[in-house]
Amino acid sequence: MASVTKLKTKPRGKGKGEPPSIRVTNENLKTGTKPIKKGKIEFSVPEDMLDEFSLAAGSRFGFKKGCKSELFIAMWEEYKERLP
Repeated sequence: MASVTKLKTKPRGKGKGEPPSIRVTNENLKTGTKPIKKGKIEFSVPEDMLDEFSLAAGSRFGFKKGCKSELFIAMWEEYKERLP
């Protein structure tokens, strides 16, 4: 049987740390960490065009989830810059 007398106990009230000061907490609340609300767009294009778009998105932004959205956003921003 195990000997529990060798186990150490923590003194009460120590090792838990101090709570953050009010100043630190209030500054944390000021930071805007809300994610951008996103919507969905659904439209159809020829399959070969979709394959090219997927390849271009992966090449530019890395083959990861969301790369096609990133490419679309980049294209839209460039389009808006070209408007008179």
